[in-house]
Amino acid sequence: MTLFIEYLNAIVPLSDEAKNAIYPCLKKQHYKKNETIVRELASSQYLHFVEKGLIRAFYLKEEKEITDWFGLEKSIVGPIVRNFPIKKTIHRLETIEDTTLISISFNNLEKLYFQYHELERLGRIIAIQSMLLLQQKIDSIQFYSAKERYIDFITSYPTIIQRAPLGMIASYLGMNQVTLSRVRKMNV
Repeated sequence: MTLFIEYLNAIVPLSDEAKNAIYPCLKKQHYKKNETIVRELASSQYLHFVEKGLIRAFYLKEEKEITDWFGLEKSIVGPIVRNFPIKKTIHRLETIEDTTLISISFNNLEKLYFQYHELERLGRIIAIQSMLLLQQKIDSIQFYSAKERYIDFITSYPTIIQRAPLGMIASYLGMNQVTLSRVRKMNV
């Protein structure tokens, strides 16, 4: 759990009081490979931190799994839209490897935000970082060729290519596996 606090402290310096208030609210959970963590991300009651392992957010479209996001070590994982009345998301969270998560409930997080200004600021910065990552993915799909998306992916996430199945990577990049194989051969 210390890794999680260090991660947060690197984003926004936290007072000892805030750090001490967070610790009792944290819960460490271990998941096996291919285990579902959350069936419907929008209704998740927890924010997670990947301490060890690899996870993905995905949804089903016409019986096909579409990987929307990967979470590596030192990643924050949670719903972008939580309990929002006008949109029900169909995203799920699943492990790709044996994974250890540090979790905190949104109820506890809200209480901590109210008590500690630096934690409220931290939450805002994490939300902004999440929105920037989403915008980067949208821009990538809209403006980059398949080759450019692949190069950007292996530059940004060099370890995922060895850790995740190619079908998941292809769907994340907005292409099929045949296109991904062709693009990978061009870069060898």
